[in-house]
Amino acid sequence: MNLLNRKNILKITAAFLLFSTLVWAQASDSLIEANELYLAGKYSEAKTVVEPIVENDPEYAGAVFLLGRVYYKLGDLDKAKELIDKAIELDLSNPDYREVRNEMAAFASKLTEASRLSTNADYENAKKIYLDVINENPNFVDAYVNLGRVLVRLNDLEQAAVNFRKAIEKDPENESYKKEFEGITRRYIHEGSQLMQRKSYGAALEKFKQAISLNPDNPLAYYYSAVVYLEEKKSQDALDAINKSIQLDPEYPKAHLVKGKIFSGMNNVNGAVEAFKKAIELDAEYVDAWKNIGYIYYKTKKYDEAIPAYKEVTKLQPQYASAYANMGAIYIQQEKFSTAIPSLSKATELNPRDNNSLYRLSQAYNKTGKCDKAKETAQKALKLKPNWAPVLFELGTAERCMGNRTAARQAFQMAARDPKWKAAAEYELKTVQ
Repeated sequence: MNLLNRKNILKITAAFLLFSTLVWAQASDSLIEANELYLAGKYSEAKTVVEPIVENDPEYAGAVFLLGRVYYKLGDLDKAKELIDKAIELDLSNPDYREVRNEMAAFASKLTEASRLSTNADYENAKKIYLDVINENPNFVDAYVNLGRVLVRLNDLEQAAVNFRKAIEKDPENESYKKEFEGITRRYIHEGSQLMQRKSYGAALEKFKQAISLNPDNPLAYYYSAVVYLEEKKSQDALDAINKSIQLDPEYPKAHLVKGKIFSGMNNVNGAVEAFKKAIELDAEYVDAWKNIGYIYYKTKKYDEAIPAYKEVTKLQPQYASAYANMGAIYIQQEKFSTAIPSLSKATELNPRDNNSLYRLSQAYNKTGKCDKAKETAQKALKLKPNWAPVLFELGTAERCMGNRTAARQAFQMAARDPKWKAAAEYELKTVQ
C-alpha cells in the first residue's frame, strides 16, 4: 500500500472516530435532557426526546432503560417491562435496572390481586388496591376503568363516573372505554324503563336518577324521568327533566312530544302546540305528534286547525279509529252532516263499540234524510247502551221520518225520561200524537 493511500485511510478513520464521538456526545446530551424531563414529570416530552436515541442505537442500555421507565409512567406496563428486560440484557451488572423491574413486578402483582378480589366480589378491598395503584402511577388508565367498575358494584355511581371519565380523558382514542361507560348508563335506563312499564314508577325513577348520577350528560335518563313525573302528575318536575333532555339532545322528537303533553296538562295550550309542532318538524311522519295536535285543537274548538292534523293521522295510520271519530264530531258541530257521514262510518267500522260515533252517525243520517240508516245505526247504539236518551231521540226522529208513528212515539217517550232530554222529547211527541 502506498503512502498516499495510508494517509487517506488515516484521515477517514480519524473523521469517523470524530463523527462517532460527536454522535455519542449528542446522544448523551439528549439522554440527559430526556432524564430531566422525566424527573420533572413531563413524560410525553421525555418520550419524544429519548425514543429517537433508542431507534438510532437499540444497544444503548441507558436510553432503553429510560424509555422503559417513561412508558411505565405513561401507563403502558407491557411496553415498559419489555424495554426494562432488554436494558437488563444489555447491562447485566446494573442493579438499578433490576430494582425498577422488581418495582414493576410488584405493581403488576397489585393489579392481579385487585382483579382477583373484584372477581370474588370483595369490592371494598379491590377499591383500596386500585386507589393505591393510581396513587403510584396516575397514568395507568386501566386502573381508572377497573376502579370505575368496582365503584358501580358499590353503588357509588358519582365516583364511578369520575373514574370512567378520567380514563376516557387520558385515552380518548380508546372506544371501548366510552362504550363500557355508555353501556352501564344504558343498563340503568333499561332497568328503569322495564319498571316503568310495570307501573312501578318510584323504583323506575330511582334507576333513572342512578343513570343521571353516573352520566349527567345522558339525555335519555332525563327523558324517562320526565315521563315518570308526567305519569305522577308532577308537572314542574317533568318540565325541568324534559328541558334538560332537550338541552342535551334537541333533535329527539319524543322529548318534544312529552314536553307538549306536560304543557297540555298545565293548560298551556300555546306551549303544547309549539312543542308538538317541533316534534313534527324533526319527524314529519311522527303520528303521535299529529294525534296530539289534532286532539288539542279539537278540545279547544279550533276545528279548522284540528281537521288537517287528523287527516295527516289517517294518512299515516289508516286504522286509527279516534281520528275519524273526532273528525266526524267536528263536522257535526259545524253542521256539515254529509261530510260527517264517511268519517263516522269509518270510525264505527274500525271500532263497532264506539257508541258516541254511532249516535252522531245516526244524527247525520237523520239530518240528510237517510232515515232507514239512521234507525239501523240507532238500534246498534242502543244494543251497546240501552235507554240512552240521545240515541232514543234519533230513533224517534227516524221512525217518524219513515211513517212509524207508534214506534216514534214510544222512542220519544223513553227519551223524555232523561231530565236533560225531557223538554226536547216532549216537544217532538206532539208531532206524532
